[in-house]
Amino acid sequence: MTAVRSLTRAQAVVLWTAVVGLATGLPATLAVAAGWAAGRVVLPPVVIAVLLIIALSGQKFAPLRPLLLVLAATATGLHAITVVSEVLGPRLESLPVAVGILVVNGAKLVPLTLVALVLLTHRPRVEDSALRFGDPRAATGFRVAGRSLDWRWAGTAVAVLLIGGPVLASAGLLDSGGLRAAAQWLPVCAVAALINSAAEEFLFRHGINAVTAPLLGRTALIALTTLYFGITHVNGTPGGITGVLLGGGFGLVLAIAIAQTRGFCWNWPLHFVADLVIFSLGVAIAA
Repeated sequence: MTAVRSLTRAQAVVLWTAVVGLATGLPATLAVAAGWAAGRVVLPPVVIAVLLIIALSGQKFAPLRPLLLVLAATATGLHAITVVSEVLGPRLESLPVAVGILVVNGAKLVPLTLVALVLLTHRPRVEDSALRFGDPRAATGFRVAGRSLDWRWAGTAVAVLLIGGPVLASAGLLDSGGLRAAAQWLPVCAVAALINSAAEEFLFRHGINAVTAPLLGRTALIALTTLYFGITHVNGTPGGITGVLLGGGFGLVLAIAIAQTRGFCWNWPLHFVADLVIFSLGVAIAA
């Protein structure tokens, strides 16, 4: 197991503030909610600058430097996507829904590449990042009818919920034409889901784990990535508090899956299933 480095109080405050208060895009979200629409474009560069200044400010926050650089790289890539989307907005809206989904989510390869470059520089341990297949039969810590429940059963149950829940919730909005459109565009949605799930798992969990596992215990690390993932979904689909709660709850399951399987054998497939269902339903409803 990785030895956890003891942080000073100031370092701990900066760590949690950087991830939860800055990298989630919370300042821009609050600014837009308060009526400053331009904050969506203006504030992210300020956040990126703050992260870089702290990262390069000397030895006081040296243990946090890899994390801060990962956060800055993620924020830079995501902000670039936001700016380009603002410029290309009308063109994106003119595309078929599935193609638009692929373009927007495929663009997440940009922050993924930037974070990968940062991690290549710092060379974290594979054990910390959990960037390996892992054990799909890992125990969950729960028992049913006196028998230990492993991730083969838990993961399958979660997958069923990810498919059945959204479909049932959207049943009243679906018709035969929409279902035909979803089937027609299924390959495009699948590619978008594959890219988005891989990018988000890398950006919000594996990449963060890689540089933060040496600084936090397992429970704190799960809490950190859960909050990070949940709050970033305030502008997701669905958005608002519902998006935060759903994203946070799903993120908690995925973070626990990584911690227990020590790999991506369940968190990435489950994220892919969720994205594929959401994207396909988006196409079906829009048809």
